[in-house]
Amino acid sequence: MQSEDINTQSRPNRVKVLELVSRVVPATFFLLVVMLKVVDLFAFLRHHQGETSWKFLAEVVSRSSTICFLALMTILFLIRLEPVQKINRLMPRVMAITGTFFVSLVTLFPRADLSLTETVLASVASLLGTALSTIALAHLGRSFSLMAEARRLVTTGPYRIVRHPLYLFEEVAAVGVLIQFLSVYTAVIFVAHIFIQLQRIRNEESVLEQAFPEYQQYKSTTARLIPGVY
Repeated sequence: MQSEDINTQSRPNRVKVLELVSRVVPATFFLLVVMLKVVDLFAFLRHHQGETSWKFLAEVVSRSSTICFLALMTILFLIRLEPVQKINRLMPRVMAITGTFFVSLVTLFPRADLSLTETVLASVASLLGTALSTIALAHLGRSFSLMAEARRLVTTGPYRIVRHPLYLFEEVAAVGVLIQFLSVYTAVIFVAHIFIQLQRIRNEESVLEQAFPEYQQYKSTTARLIPGVY
């Protein structure tokens, strides 16, 4: 009997430890990435010291917005709400992790030889996508998650227009990266990335439908990604 009581008391402790780990580990990872990005930005500034071209300024703003986005992710991992519903199956979790980092494989390939117009287009897409992603992430706030988990139903701000604005804006930024490393191989990677992200959306919607009865109404009146199209 005493052994059963000890086991019963230990379960909440294990849950708390797992919850702490699920916050600290990803937050630490993204904090390290932020630090690397900051170091990279300072190296870039030193290398181009005295330069004032539009291309240089766009690159600085783009890199800075990426740092802000990753820093916000770091903070939100630490302060996010506990999930009220989640998928515990392995494949949705694999999809979530793969979808988050898969597109970064594009940057392992040689840079494409771009014209000035193509370079500006890539920079604008990356900057716009990252800036809008930061806005969507800030609005999502403590409901943010990489996995298919439901914390709180957000239907305001950009979420009034589409159900998954963060995915949409991240893909805009990813297009900017793809242009910089465009080849047959990177195009294939990008298409695979899109497929994974669409499956992540379906997984998340499945969880939200189970957690929030009002999600069906929201779903019926709000586009998934592109108003009037999808």
